[in-house]
Amino acid sequence: MTASFEPCRAKMEGDGVSQAAISAFESSFKLLVSGESGMIAESSISSVPELISTDDIETAPDAALLQETVVLKLNGGLGTGMGLDKAKSLLKVKGDDTFLDLTAKQVIAMREKFGSNVKFMLMNSFSTSDDTLAFFGEKYPELLKEEGLEMLQNKVPKLDATTFEPATCESNPQNEWCPPGHGDLYAALVGSGSLDKLLAGGYKYMFVSNSDNLGATLDTKILTHFATTDAPFMMECCARTENDKKGGHLCIRNEDKQLILRESAMCADEDEPAFQDITKHKFFNTNNLWIRLDKLKEIIDKFGGFIPLPMIQNAKTVDPKDSSSQKVVQLETAMGAAIECFEGASAIVVPRTRFAPVKKCNDLLLLRSDAYVITDDHRAVLNPACGGVAPVVAIDSKKYKLVEKLEEATASGVPSLVGCKRLTIKGLVRMGKSTKFVGEVSITNSSDESKAVPTGEVKDATMDLTDAVGLGPLKPSVVASGPIEGQKPGTSGLRKKTKAFMEEHYLNNFVQATFDAVKASGTDVSEGTLVVGGDGRYFNDEAIQTIIKMGVANGVKRFWIGQDGLLSTPAVSAVIRERGPTWQKAFGAFILTASHNPGGPEEDFGIKYNCENGGPAPEKLTNTIYDNTTTIKDYKMCT
Repeated sequence: MTASFEPCRAKMEGDGVSQAAISAFESSFKLLVSGESGMIAESSISSVPELISTDDIETAPDAALLQETVVLKLNGGLGTGMGLDKAKSLLKVKGDDTFLDLTAKQVIAMREKFGSNVKFMLMNSFSTSDDTLAFFGEKYPELLKEEGLEMLQNKVPKLDATTFEPATCESNPQNEWCPPGHGDLYAALVGSGSLDKLLAGGYKYMFVSNSDNLGATLDTKILTHFATTDAPFMMECCARTENDKKGGHLCIRNEDKQLILRESAMCADEDEPAFQDITKHKFFNTNNLWIRLDKLKEIIDKFGGFIPLPMIQNAKTVDPKDSSSQKVVQLETAMGAAIECFEGASAIVVPRTRFAPVKKCNDLLLLRSDAYVITDDHRAVLNPACGGVAPVVAIDSKKYKLVEKLEEATASGVPSLVGCKRLTIKGLVRMGKSTKFVGEVSITNSSDESKAVPTGEVKDATMDLTDAVGLGPLKPSVVASGPIEGQKPGTSGLRKKTKAFMEEHYLNNFVQATFDAVKASGTDVSEGTLVVGGDGRYFNDEAIQTIIKMGVANGVKRFWIGQDGLLSTPAVSAVIRERGPTWQKAFGAFILTASHNPGGPEEDFGIKYNCENGGPAPEKLTNTIYDNTTTIKDYKMCT
């Protein structure tokens, strides 16, 4: 096919895309138009026989090299495949620590340990930049102040699958663009001016890894080896196992004996058996890369301002949510594929501990469990009690594709996995920190209702919970009622004697009036979380149960309940203001308290509603709640 690149060039220039990114995309475009499939035939390659490993390194680590080294984390992913709508690296993985918390703490700890100001950078995308910078501004302002912390990933046009012209999407022009893959690292370094600035600042070595790989830390032993070998580029590899056979592998191109990377998208169907033969193609790319910046500059200058990476094409639709929309081709490149562009490039086999990415909820559950511990220098490492072998976790990919569902299943805490060899879960379950899995455990639940895993030790067990007793289905119903006088809330909510709240319909009326007012204000209670808690006074637990049953009947899908029903007003405000994915954000809260007034069956009880900003309901909402109590005819309740 004959197709001109000029429409793409005009579109990219019009949107301010750098010349380096345009040149890199043009290289991929020309490969596409020429009929290049991007496939690497098995007949054109040979396997890599052996590689040096970190165990073979005898050179003593040289900490002085840190002054010439920059650590860069790829941080462009949203984690949409796991149901996230913010930077995936902001997901909590160990206690309150996110990926970025641990990364930032690692950098700070290394600087303190070696007295060296190791440079730290992030390659963010337009989707992750704002959230990431806000995070650093709040928690690590000293890092945010450093020059050149952020480098933005580029964007490239989606191409019409028939004409190869830029695709259009009038309903949402943002859908006309896509990320160019992490191979954009090189164009971003050039186009942003970061490469020239780093070289001018005396930086010679760059260590690059994914932000969700907590095993990828700056290792002075590997750095020193890289520096002493004088290689321009070095890839960290691990030995392939059966679990890795569908992923890309390292190989040697027969034509020039150059190390190259073959991804699964580059393998023809007829070559798949050889591709998946882990005895032949033994090593895979961890995406932990070491780059000589001066050599990178030479390669880029040699090719006229970019690196000619192999092209990867993906068939998509212009609107990812509409399968009937225009068919498009998205062109991507992989940063590891640059190994074929550097003469003298090398690879090294590293321990599996340096490859611990979180791609699915399987990985997240394992990392959050006691099978992994955090070291004093903030690395996530396998618990020594595991004996060097991580448990295999295989939870239902359909039921637990989204983080939201995993967190529902582990709302009572993460179970112990340190003594577990393999955990297999099919169906919906609830498990908590009081459960300890040991050996090989398989759990099945074929019912539609989530079932609780027994507490205590569950050892070498095959368990079917399908017929186990569950919570039972909650059936929404409408209960007839009528106005009750004196339910006008003040700035501190509604306060009355406890016995008044215990009267039939009294609490229910006020809660329904509040739900109706909140919905009328434009809040979708089916999105996000409702926080519920109180000060523990008499009738607290009964009131919480009523609110939960009414909340479900009114469409609330997620609750955040204080432990044992206890949650003070300041704590509620803090919980509401804790931002996360859309499904986790709190839209409001019911707080059960009468402040300093005494509690008890003969004393006071109270209820108030706080809004999504953590503060009390404004006067307009309060008035609407009261008006609703004067006209109420019924309320919704689950039984």
